[in-house]
Amino acid sequence: MFFYERDYIIITDMSIEKKTPKRGFLKFFLWFLAILSLILVLSYAGITIASADKSLPGITLFGQKVGTKNKEEIGAVVKSVDEILKEQKVIIAFEDKRTETSYKDLGIEVDTEKTVDYILSFGKTKDLPNYSYFKEAMQNKMQISPITKWNIDPKEKLSQLFEDKNKDAKNANLAVSSNGIYIEPEEEGYGVDTTNLLEQVEGCFVKNCKQELVGQKATKKSNINASDLQTFVPAIEEIIFSNFYLSSDHRNIYPKATDLIEFVDEERTVLSGQITFSDTAIDSYLEGITYWFDVKGKNKIISSVDGAILDEGREGIRLDITKSRENIKSALEKRSSYATLEVTTSPIEEEMYSPGNNPGKYPGRFIEINLSEQTLYRFEGTNLIGTHSVSTGKWSMPTPVGEYSINNKDPRAYSQDYDLYMPYWMAFIGSEYGIHELPEWADGTKEGESHLGTPVSHGCVRLGRGDAQAVYDWAEIGTPVFIHK
Repeated sequence: MFFYERDYIIITDMSIEKKTPKRGFLKFFLWFLAILSLILVLSYAGITIASADKSLPGITLFGQKVGTKNKEEIGAVVKSVDEILKEQKVIIAFEDKRTETSYKDLGIEVDTEKTVDYILSFGKTKDLPNYSYFKEAMQNKMQISPITKWNIDPKEKLSQLFEDKNKDAKNANLAVSSNGIYIEPEEEGYGVDTTNLLEQVEGCFVKNCKQELVGQKATKKSNINASDLQTFVPAIEEIIFSNFYLSSDHRNIYPKATDLIEFVDEERTVLSGQITFSDTAIDSYLEGITYWFDVKGKNKIISSVDGAILDEGREGIRLDITKSRENIKSALEKRSSYATLEVTTSPIEEEMYSPGNNPGKYPGRFIEINLSEQTLYRFEGTNLIGTHSVSTGKWSMPTPVGEYSINNKDPRAYSQDYDLYMPYWMAFIGSEYGIHELPEWADGTKEGESHLGTPVSHGCVRLGRGDAQAVYDWAEIGTPVFIHK
């Protein structure tokens, strides 16, 4: 081959041919690459600008466009999808049982916040479109699946659907017979495989599929096998057949072998490798024998009227469950022959008591009104002159308690507020509160006559027909009025 400037010669067996390069094609190809690169750069820049604080173009969620949308706009779409999905029905079958429910009742829903964040970040690296985005776009894989969450324990909920098809595993446990201790063997349990079913529910939810879900059966293993307990049998037999007893100041109690074997916490014993005792079982036993020790105390009675002590009361006696349990555990661990039961006293509690009346509270005439009894008493010193049923203030307008005196009297007072007359009026707080006969309208019709003995007034103390006049004629201005509960 010989080169002459830009031409070249091809020597073949038959001839020599002179060729000149096709300059136009090369130039076109270079221009094409340049334009393509420019288009790609402009496209990338356009996508970048369009997706600033927004999702990338082309993304969909269950057929709804969520591309080039801001966080708030995407959130509205996601919430709409969530409402649709939650209302969808799903049929779940396990063995011979089929249950129809909704995803909402199951407790699964779209995690709106995480789904929105995922859509906003999809195909981006540091807020810029990345290679994976263009790859997904080329392969038409821009459909987003929502992220789910459960508002309840999903496995517990799924297990409850087939609760009647569930059997818990049973641990091996110790029992007592006349020949000693024997071991009741463990039993295997079964139920629906909640892990597998959970995966099916979540997968079907995000795809909105209509197929029936079928649960698989799962076995449940016991925590303790007979072989695990066998090692401890000799030592436990030594404990429960040792004539162990509980001692107190006034009696000894001998638990039965069946009680003592319940004290052993079998699971913790196997796990720890040494005999361990159950607080719950011991407490339950002690609760059952408290009647041998507990003596109910008596409250200290205090008058709510003047604070006088009406009864000093007395302390109660009770079995101290906590201290007695710790003594039992310590004794059993040390293989002692007995444990001490602790007895303690309960403090005296105070109780306020409202006596019906207080003769002699004042030296001369006085009126005493017991709101709890709805009763008015008339005294002269220690002598009870009369007892009268009254109606005092209702809960929203109570009659005030305290020590007062009659400050004015009127045989027929009138209330402008209620347009009622109040016969035999005896005021004890200014002119606002008083003792009087049942109020009446202008025609003489009485109000509340059937309510004597019930607090229904506006704060005054109402007396019945006849009683009001008797008190009015008897009480003078200045007569003490003592009101209490």
